[in-house]
Amino acid sequence: MESVGVGMLGLGTVGTAVARRLIGEWELLGKRAGATPVLRCVAVRDTSRPRDIDLKNVRIAANPEAVIADPAVAIVIEVMGGTDPATALIESSLRSGKTVVTANKAVIAASGPRLTALAAEHRAHLYYEASVGAGLPIIALLRGSLLGDRIAALDCVINGTTNVILTRMREPGATFASALADAQRRGFAEADPSLDVDGWDAVQKLVILARLALGVSVAPESVDRVGIREVSGTDVAALAQLGYRVRLLAHAEQASAGAVHLRVRPTAVGAGQLLHDVDDADNAVIISSDLARTVMLRGLGAGGASTASAVLSDVVTAVRERDAAAQRVALATAEASPLSDEDVEIAGYVRVRLSREADARSLVLQALEDRGLAVDAAVDLAGSELIVLTGTAPRAVHDRALETLDTLTSVDQILGALDRVEA
Repeated sequence: MESVGVGMLGLGTVGTAVARRLIGEWELLGKRAGATPVLRCVAVRDTSRPRDIDLKNVRIAANPEAVIADPAVAIVIEVMGGTDPATALIESSLRSGKTVVTANKAVIAASGPRLTALAAEHRAHLYYEASVGAGLPIIALLRGSLLGDRIAALDCVINGTTNVILTRMREPGATFASALADAQRRGFAEADPSLDVDGWDAVQKLVILARLALGVSVAPESVDRVGIREVSGTDVAALAQLGYRVRLLAHAEQASAGAVHLRVRPTAVGAGQLLHDVDDADNAVIISSDLARTVMLRGLGAGGASTASAVLSDVVTAVRERDAAAQRVALATAEASPLSDEDVEIAGYVRVRLSREADARSLVLQALEDRGLAVDAAVDLAGSELIVLTGTAPRAVHDRALETLDTLTSVDQILGALDRVEA
């Protein structure tokens, strides 16, 4: 059977899982691809470091450019992570006419359209299924099966680390700090978890999905982003008692006039919503479209094995399409104007500590109503605390109502506030 040379940049958790499958299951992959992908060389930072894998006849190089320049390599797998030097190495590979398979969400979020155009210019291919949702085949779905649909919205849980933390915070007495420490001990959170807990990982993934689903180009920095550092265990537990689960929800929507809104925020998810039961390291993406209506993908969204699954799927596809006369047609994208906070509608949750002022409770509820924010439910807690579930209204209305609460003598302190979604 014909063979196709593969080079790999990086040999961490994902790279090791990919290399192990390429070496140990070459017959299976060859049958599925129509030719055998053969790992020829790997670039690593430290060539002397012992590895938990027998690379057999695979060449190990310290210089990643040596892998790209190898004439026996037709497909370059980039699993280094980060944008520098990964972006430049992907560019170098594509300019050499070599197909690239990457799991790098940061690179694709920031430079995806430009790299796709570069691939087309040099008659190469760029694949990035593993950049979102690990083994969840969401990129393939958006690039293929739903091309006849108009997609109106995406609702996603696409960061496993925060989902593990928020799931743990439902337990009595758990705080963000204790749940994070537990996630780090279990290997779900990095020593520096900032990319995850501050929402940037989910933002990068959402930008990629919105580009494919809505045909819009949005800079990661322009996404409405709130991380989970300030989420209180008290709020998570109280919402659980009310039937809600707190998720770091990634949402994208497009109005009929074409304006778009992307946000990543901790959100209380109601029991009737499809993301309600997506716990721990699971990821899920809900697509709302005009023809297929509601499509949901769910599965393990993190880890070396799951990400390796997506990388290997792209490698098989790349081998199958190696003789294609031209680059697959790139989905057109355009700059889109953002929806204003007067047009983005949400429901809300707020927890306040009431003062000892007479009728403090009724004054708070009346103030919300006066600011145009309906009260769906109000729940009294111990310690003069009050939970209010507010109705659907523009983001700007919610913000103005919270500003009003902060000035009331009937309110000692606003203790927590979150978005809320129902079925």
